[in-house]
Amino acid sequence: MVIKAIRPDGSTLEKTYVSIGGGKLMIDGKQPESAKDIYPHTTLDDIQHYCKKKYMRLDEYVTEVEGKDIDAYMQKIYKAMIKSVKEGLSKTGTLPGKLHLDRVAYALYESAKTCDTEADRDALLIQSYAYAAAEQNASGGTVVTAPTMGSAGVLPALVYHYSIDLGMPKKSILNGLKVAALIGNLIQENATISGAKAGCQAEVGAACAMGAAFVASLFRLSNEQIESAAEMGLEHHLGLTCDPVMGYVMIPCIERNAVASTRAVDAARLAKYLRNVKKNRVSFDMVVKTMNLTG
Repeated sequence: MVIKAIRPDGSTLEKTYVSIGGGKLMIDGKQPESAKDIYPHTTLDDIQHYCKKKYMRLDEYVTEVEGKDIDAYMQKIYKAMIKSVKEGLSKTGTLPGKLHLDRVAYALYESAKTCDTEADRDALLIQSYAYAAAEQNASGGTVVTAPTMGSAGVLPALVYHYSIDLGMPKKSILNGLKVAALIGNLIQENATISGAKAGCQAEVGAACAMGAAFVASLFRLSNEQIESAAEMGLEHHLGLTCDPVMGYVMIPCIERNAVASTRAVDAARLAKYLRNVKKNRVSFDMVVKTMNLTG
């Protein structure tokens, strides 16, 4: 995007902004400054060793490093996620752009009420919420980049379902968001969350890993089970390309958010029981590295 201001004397002032993926901008050819490092560990393996030594859960680790202000920030994130889903569900019509794609979040939400089984209903509800937030993104609404705009439907869908539908305690939700954020940060640190760099595996794959860790944290699974859930969430998106129709973040992007939201729940469930019968042969860190190499 080039922004040009014209002075009364005819001279101009111009700035050029280029999106380089992962929520970062290059301004007038200058790379963005690196974020300040505050975490003493850069791999989940190291974090797990630290937490085991101190008898600490992953959300407690985040609080220790970030400080008490993190709770207020997560509250802000929570409210924005809930709002993105609510607003997406309240709208119908056509999304902007040449695809003339219909909004379907509300129709899916209504369809969930007619499902024959509770399992089908819950799954379709979650997917309708993912559609709602993703459609907000596609129409220029406010979303939470968790981790990116193209994958902004996955985590809000889970947050909305477990908070609004199932009434889980707010503290549990906020602690789950801390764990999800930790997983996203590790992927950003050791690979990328940019679809431009590594394809949709880096966006929706990362979002699914974050969502799986969020759900596993909600149900107070062990740190090892949470890692297993996150690892599965990312592992089974390896190789997913970024190939949007006509360049819009709509097809297949919105549908991918819906699919990944329920895959996150499946990953958390499987991790809960799988870790009881076998140890993970592939670590989360290894999958992150593999995703980077694949990209």
